[in-house]
Amino acid sequence: MNPRILIIDDDTLLAGEMSTLLSHQGYQVESVGNLSLAREKLKTFFPDFVLLDLKLPDGSGLEILTEIRERLPESPVILLSGYGSIPEVVAAIKQGAEDFLTKPVDPDHLLLKLEKLQEQRQLSTRLKILELDWENQRQMVIGQSEKMQEVVKQCQAVAQGNTTVLITGETGTGKHLLAYYIHQNSPRRKFPFVYVNCATLSEQLLESDLFGHEKGAFTGAVSQKQGRVELAADGTLFLDEIGELPLPLQAKLLHFIEYGEFQRVGGTKTLRTNVRIICATNRNLKKEIQEGRFREDLYYRINVVRVDIPPLRERPEDIPEMLDFFLQRFRQEVSKPQLRYSKGVLEKLQRYPWPGNIRELRNAVERAVVLCTSRQLSEKEFPFLESCEPVSGDETLFVPDSLQNAVNRFRKKYIARILEQTGGNQSRAAQILGIQRTYLNRLIKELGIAEGK
Repeated sequence: MNPRILIIDDDTLLAGEMSTLLSHQGYQVESVGNLSLAREKLKTFFPDFVLLDLKLPDGSGLEILTEIRERLPESPVILLSGYGSIPEVVAAIKQGAEDFLTKPVDPDHLLLKLEKLQEQRQLSTRLKILELDWENQRQMVIGQSEKMQEVVKQCQAVAQGNTTVLITGETGTGKHLLAYYIHQNSPRRKFPFVYVNCATLSEQLLESDLFGHEKGAFTGAVSQKQGRVELAADGTLFLDEIGELPLPLQAKLLHFIEYGEFQRVGGTKTLRTNVRIICATNRNLKKEIQEGRFREDLYYRINVVRVDIPPLRERPEDIPEMLDFFLQRFRQEVSKPQLRYSKGVLEKLQRYPWPGNIRELRNAVERAVVLCTSRQLSEKEFPFLESCEPVSGDETLFVPDSLQNAVNRFRKKYIARILEQTGGNQSRAAQILGIQRTYLNRLIKELGIAEGK
């Protein structure tokens, strides 16, 4: 998005020249000539920078400077003064003005100043986003609900040892971040945390990714490569989607967990490394064992301590905190610092079952912030909330039953509706739902959506 600039100056000739200059440089420029019009413009236009004349027909620029700093604390204000006294400029700087330029404004000087301020602003934004990530990622995933506080206590206890941990939960519940939380609270926190997604690579590539390979081991292996188990030395190896691991690799992983030793693909030398293993899955591994897709001995080896993350629908009291976190992050990224949400929207978000869990909430908030054209997020920015309302004549959704069966009925109806809206495009539907396409495909089969549509 191109930076936005608001010029507040009654000198129409100068304002026009600056608008033309800045527009040619890619800025989005709006211009007003007095305080009254400026206040109206600020209700709908949220500038990244403000060029403010000290003397305006209906008052001093100092009158609106404080209002701008309160409304747009991240937007630098540059004063324009043709004859302003030094005390006025000093007063303006004390009130929060970033700098000042004397009239007539030198074009090169103006562009250079804006360029430097933009670099500072971008750096500040990146730093704040990083601060939010580091300071709030635990709260973002965990929240303050009683269920999640129990999970926290369990993770804090298990973090102190070397026990293998299995994190279970639906897709999008934050298993990756919880694994990282365990690592960060463990004695291994100064060593690497290495992530492996077992669902993204073929068997041969995944084996090479895990254990490395020797030069010439296969076509394309032009040099020796260290595997993730070596890169994670003395740290933590996180195996996400462990239920997708091919059976031949399950045997090799079991040997590595048992003895800490392995061989690179194409190699004969036995290597050793010391890592802690944390695994995660959204599959029912006992069912996978019964159907011959997962080794029972590996299951018992990785399931020494099991941490179950409850889905978001079972802890709606955590949604306000997560919503605030995501809103703060995304409005910072798109320069909409005044954006808020209504109480009605929050209530509906808490009633929505969130089949995609935290990932779906994150995507929904990001999309809403980007598309919102006012200062308040309303239901129109969350169109999927319409699905929370009872469907006339459809009593099957309200048959007394277990919570899980009721949720599955809702999932089936909701996913079928999304697929209908996307013309059967599973990739697009998965994007809207905030889940992986492979997981959507599995849900379609498990819920019988294809047969039921």
